[in-house]
Amino acid sequence: MQEGLLQHDNPQLSPRLSSVLVALRHQMRQLYGERLLKMLLYGSQARGDAAPWSDIDVLVVLRGAVQPSDEITRSGGIVSAICLEHDVVIQCLFMEEERFRRSGSPLLRSVSRESIEI
Repeated sequence: MQEGLLQHDNPQLSPRLSSVLVALRHQMRQLYGERLLKMLLYGSQARGDAAPWSDIDVLVVLRGAVQPSDEITRSGGIVSAICLEHDVVIQCLFMEEERFRRSGSPLLRSVSRESIEI
């Protein structure tokens, strides 16, 4: 995994994508506070092979129990506002810390190979 976008500029990412991710990270930090453990960009945007219409896939890892549908509802206004402001589509996947650390699912193996921490 590469270092967080908020700590260092990442030349792999366009300024537009970086701007979207910084805004998303800021808003998620305000919503979740210390519960927000990490956010990871994965998929075509992280690999650098995104098309102009590709969505932005973000894994959000939270401390404590996570009910993904509740987190989608809780963060929906934030994500929608950023999508509308930047004319992008953001897909957030929410996961609890324990599952993130212990799961060996194909998705998480892929995330660990290609992700960029934001």
